[in-house]
Amino acid sequence: MGKEVKKPSQETESVLTQKDLNKCYRRLSLWGETSLNFERMQSVGWCNAMAPALEKIYTKKEDLAEALQRHLQFFNTELMFGNLIFGPAIALEEEKAQNPDKVSGELITSFKTGTMGPVAAIGDSIHWATAWTLAIAFAGALAAKGAVSSIAVLLGLVVGCEIVAYALFRLGYTTGRMSFAQIMKSGLLNELLDGANILGMFMMGALSSSLVVLIPALKIGKFVLKDTLDGILPGMLPLIIVFGVYYLIRKKNVSTAKIVILLIAIGILGSLIGLF
Repeated sequence: MGKEVKKPSQETESVLTQKDLNKCYRRLSLWGETSLNFERMQSVGWCNAMAPALEKIYTKKEDLAEALQRHLQFFNTELMFGNLIFGPAIALEEEKAQNPDKVSGELITSFKTGTMGPVAAIGDSIHWATAWTLAIAFAGALAAKGAVSSIAVLLGLVVGCEIVAYALFRLGYTTGRMSFAQIMKSGLLNELLDGANILGMFMMGALSSSLVVLIPALKIGKFVLKDTLDGILPGMLPLIIVFGVYYLIRKKNVSTAKIVILLIAIGILGSLIGLF
């Protein structure tokens, strides 16, 4: 067994060992995006990485099942900087297991949902748009001259990114454990939950407005449906779609696959009759 991770400032010790944490990190690093899909994005890889920690944290089968289902919900971010979410998420699960009345599953989900957007923006900008772009440009210039060192440049970047990712994971886990212990003492948990919910709703609203597009093409004489709807409420149709899908999922328990087929059918039918 690995050495248990202890933090003097905490009242309770972590049940996870260094070996457990490293196993979680390796899973996220190697397989975080191997099950990427349009329905839940990275959630399967994320849950697979969380599994070793959850199996150690939760001794009851029903608690473990609830935690696994919680981390199978939609999740998508840049995974190198996403370790800033991954570490605290494990820490939160530990706090929930030790204090189930104070830390809820909703808090953990809201924390992930509220932080995945900002972390993705930072990670994509620094990791992919900057580091990889510059490294590939430099390696390409060397390769054009026949220099074998171009391979070393790219390998060096891969190693460097892994070192940074692991450091962020350890930082996130350590500070997450300490921060949430202090929050629980100060009574700020409700404020944290409210803030995470607000940030999560804001991010989902921003994603919906940018990704859901529906432009009506119906014109009858001087009547233009798009102009009329925009005059009443800009973006009305995408908003109706978002709330309609939410209603079907939340209230009617309609599966995602059926909703996708329904939207495709509506799109085809609307195109044939000249509505879209």
